[in-house]
Amino acid sequence: MDGEGGHVSFAPNTREQADILLLLQEQFGHVSAERILAGQGLVNLYHSLCRLEGKQPVFHEPKEVTGAALANECPLALRSLNIFCEVMGGFAGNLALNLSCIGGVYIAGGIVPRFVDFFQASDFRKYFEDKGRFKSYLASIPTYLIIHDNPGLLGASVYLRQELNII
Repeated sequence: MDGEGGHVSFAPNTREQADILLLLQEQFGHVSAERILAGQGLVNLYHSLCRLEGKQPVFHEPKEVTGAALANECPLALRSLNIFCEVMGGFAGNLALNLSCIGGVYIAGGIVPRFVDFFQASDFRKYFEDKGRFKSYLASIPTYLIIHDNPGLLGASVYLRQELNII
């Protein structure tokens, strides 16, 4: 399904996320989910947390924030990665509700495959399911993380084999 769903408004789920939203609104005006979940999103989170704590940011690239978080070298980088996973969960849960994704939600590309173990241990599923009276509905929807380097090519080859009945 074509669309630009990443440009929907960021919907905070905690007070801390709401504080981050206010800071990002000062900087960008409209704050889409992509301002947090794509490209410089992890840096936006980290810089916002630095501002909230009254500290100067040390990192300016997503891989720097991720590296410091995974090495447990910086509490704000670690918190940024945790919030990233929370926001991803909330966004994916909203997507599942909007599109009735009963077959599952697939997460691909970008940054998440770089920290698979961290992501799997995060609160992603908690925030995915945390939708009030629809919690049990969302609990039944699986989520998948695609870690293949070229999932598009893999899918195309499977499709071609099926079309040509090649085993």
